[in-house]
Amino acid sequence: MKSLFARIGRMGFLIVVGIFLIIYVALGFLYFQQGAKQEDLREQINNLRVVVSKQLPGDENLKAEYDKVNNALLPLEVAKAIKVLVDIAEKSGINIDPASGKFDVPPPGGTVTQTVGGGTYQVLSFRSVKVQGDHDSVMAFISDLDSGKTKKTLVLKNVSIGWTKFDIKPEEKVRGEEFRDVSLAVTAMMTDNITGIPNPISYAGGTATNYMGDNPDTEETVEGFPDITTTAAERGYTGTGTPRDGYVLYGHDKIPTDNTSYFETVSYMPALTTEYYYTCEADGTVRQFDGPDVATAIEYVDIETVAALDVDLYTKPLGGD
Repeated sequence: MKSLFARIGRMGFLIVVGIFLIIYVALGFLYFQQGAKQEDLREQINNLRVVVSKQLPGDENLKAEYDKVNNALLPLEVAKAIKVLVDIAEKSGINIDPASGKFDVPPPGGTVTQTVGGGTYQVLSFRSVKVQGDHDSVMAFISDLDSGKTKKTLVLKNVSIGWTKFDIKPEEKVRGEEFRDVSLAVTAMMTDNITGIPNPISYAGGTATNYMGDNPDTEETVEGFPDITTTAAERGYTGTGTPRDGYVLYGHDKIPTDNTSYFETVSYMPALTTEYYYTCEADGTVRQFDGPDVATAIEYVDIETVAALDVDLYTKPLGGD
């Protein structure tokens, strides 16, 4: 019996020790969990301290902001509303002279009342506002309205964009004719050879050229326009001759599709060089410059961007909330 009691005593002792170990491990696990939670709480508290430590705007600043919003929503007479649009156009670089026909604001319709977000507003709508000019100026005008940069209560509702060719000045007639000739020559070359130019001398390349073909006096350098890179083999030549690479406008070695072992030299431009410099995109779009470095050269643009816009002016009714 003594031996049995001794064994039971030892087992009881082991059981007690095991229980204490389990409790210790569980408490340790809870401690580590609480440690992570406490770290999260400390981080949240620190973040709150940053927010709380920021100085709140004073009464005067709050009132100034409130007055600014209310002033922006004050009703405007039609003439003053049109002047806001005119000022934005002028600031964007648009020619606002009525004689130019580059900017026009048709008379708006009557004011209508709309409820937006629980508030009641008067809306003065301008439809088909016309703005015409270089692309950057037109986009600056649109961007100002869209962002509310000048007047936040002017809301751009609709935009349609197109392009138009304008008449060049008489003293630029020669330049305009050369531009037309180069553009037509590129079109003719593409009609005869390809639907898209594989390796054009493009605007993105940064360099324009006035060489329409390869200069025989500079054997170490290959010139030409609009493509001097595409090899004869890539163009499909299977003969034993040595046609010039590329698709050029002067001295181009044309490879007929019905007989790729043969080539013939044709010229789409009458001279090796032009007075002005040109780039060309894969689709045949030609751009004209007064020098080879497109980053510093003047680009001659005979096409302007035209936009028609619908704009709404939101104001609060007098005496409204």
